[in-house]
Amino acid sequence: SKFIIMAAHPPNSNSSGNAMRQRRIPLETANSPPIIEESSCSDSASCCSSSGVENHQDSFPALQSYYSASDVSPPKVSLTPLPPSQPTTATWRFLPWLGLLVWPSLLTLPLSLLHTSSLHYSNIFPRSWYALQTSPDAWLDKSREPGGIWLWFNNALIAKPLRHPLGLILGISAVAVGHFFLLLYFRLHHQQLLGPTTPIQSRGAPPYIFSRALLHHLSQPGGFFLLGTYLSLTWLWDLLPPSYYSFQGSIQYTNVALCLITQDLLQFLMHKLEHIAHPKLYRLSHKPHHKFTNPKLFDAFDGSVPDTILMILLPLFFTAHLVRTCNVWTYMAFGSIYANWLTFIHAEVTFPWERYFRVVGLGTAADHHVHHKFFKWNFGHLFLWWDWVAGSYRDPREVWGREFTVGV
Repeated sequence: SKFIIMAAHPPNSNSSGNAMRQRRIPLETANSPPIIEESSCSDSASCCSSSGVENHQDSFPALQSYYSASDVSPPKVSLTPLPPSQPTTATWRFLPWLGLLVWPSLLTLPLSLLHTSSLHYSNIFPRSWYALQTSPDAWLDKSREPGGIWLWFNNALIAKPLRHPLGLILGISAVAVGHFFLLLYFRLHHQQLLGPTTPIQSRGAPPYIFSRALLHHLSQPGGFFLLGTYLSLTWLWDLLPPSYYSFQGSIQYTNVALCLITQDLLQFLMHKLEHIAHPKLYRLSHKPHHKFTNPKLFDAFDGSVPDTILMILLPLFFTAHLVRTCNVWTYMAFGSIYANWLTFIHAEVTFPWERYFRVVGLGTAADHHVHHKFFKWNFGHLFLWWDWVAGSYRDPREVWGREFTVGV
């Protein structure tokens, strides 16, 4: 910590070198006490104390000799913290909104593979990895049979050929790249490098070490590991609609929105079911996640395996078979937005876009904190619409100044 020591000194005293900055105040005596050098402070906690120099003369022999040989009383010392250097008000207003760039960055991988000539997927991967070939020069119409097929040497071991893993690998990579940008942004936001942050709950954000919390977040068995297992099984064993394996076209943004809406509706229903169906079901599945009554971003996937299966994986499977016309790029975009948005709403601090999200019914961290704090409200995740209709929505503003910070 930086402090200004304001001590009494006569006009003829000089301070230079490593001496602390001082305000000169006339004394009745012409004698001057010796200057205290910063380097002579053996104990910074002792030096920077509001109790005054007279309580620390033993630490400074020069001062002790001076005051013992004179009638001058030791000066009182007041400590004034140096204000932290902050950007201008205009900069503070602008910086937080840089966070909006995190949303398009969630689609970095599919957009790069589709719209850049050097990184276009057709220039990187062999065609046999993403389309079917019946002979060296004959390719099947991808509208009839999209996606590549793995050709196994011993087909007797499996009932049918497995899908080529290219789309699977790209899909998981798209989520990972999007998550990297989310974590990068959140680190800057968490360190207040993009402006001041506001903890959602009045008791403040839970303290944690960023690196340890990140490692715990990534290693949860009910999180990315289980999601990766589900994606691998459904992709390789051809359990998705045929269009999901097609590399034709680009991101179908209407279908991305339909997938997000369908997934969140099904997740809302499963979430509600876990809470009200039976106490044993709740204890087995969702209760472990509710140990976080003041959650942080890294608690998003910290729960139980049954909870992930019921609330995330089953809705994902049914969403794929309800929105059946997605291609591989749309599936990748949906997966990245969904997984990262689900992480965002568990954050312990607010984001600049949240008040505008709430107006149109998009889920925010403050809305989800209401659920973690009170348990019986706000069962939706990405959208508030289902709680609006079901009468189970509670606005964070209703608990401003009590459980929640005013303004979140």
